[in-house]
Amino acid sequence: MQKDHILYLIPTPIGKRKENLVLPDHTIEIIKSLDCFIVEKPQTSISFLKWIGHPKPEFEITFRVLNKKTPGHEVYSYLSLLKSGNVGLMSEAGAPGVADPGSGFISLVHDNGYRVVPLTGPSSILLALMASGLNGQQFSFYGYLSLRDNERLAEIKFMEEFSLRSGQTQIFMETPHRNQILFQTLLQQLSPSTKLCIASNITQPDEFIKTKRVSEWKQTDEPDLQKKPALFLFNSK
Repeated sequence: MQKDHILYLIPTPIGKRKENLVLPDHTIEIIKSLDCFIVEKPQTSISFLKWIGHPKPEFEITFRVLNKKTPGHEVYSYLSLLKSGNVGLMSEAGAPGVADPGSGFISLVHDNGYRVVPLTGPSSILLALMASGLNGQQFSFYGYLSLRDNERLAEIKFMEEFSLRSGQTQIFMETPHRNQILFQTLLQQLSPSTKLCIASNITQPDEFIKTKRVSEWKQTDEPDLQKKPALFLFNSK
């Protein structure tokens, strides 16, 4: 039997802008109606709530922290919040549950009979895929590649071979300070004919999204990816 209260999945802007270009009014109104949130970082979430004009001051709002270090028993205890009312699960940036630590809690909520409602907002993965011109019917998201050189090279080789066989677009990311290194590695390891898309600072004024064959990337100036959130997509077929 489905229980009364709802877990709302709240997307947040991928970067900071004064104006709102990414969240619809319906999403903002639901967020304003909530006074209990599960978040990665309270300070970031408080800043976001002030940005949208949440009617309650922060001391009247309940925050619980959920990140990759949160113990399992603590995550389970958050179910009790839904006994009192609706709860918002807020991503640090983009869509909750996608490249985000919230998916385990969402699974618990389903298991315990509560309704889960995703709200409309930005997802850097889907926005990059939309703009890439690569296969959007079949794709895989790998998250972060290995930090170990040999393992990372093996992962890239596996993805390219799989993409060549299946036609799937391969999507992954890197920490911003290592973007340039990964870009150079991809140029060295991928076939010249493989189409590679670089998507950085999506939704921001300096947004950069470009798809070229690897052979073409080698003949152009290297994009400035240093300390900018970026996604890498390629398709070999």
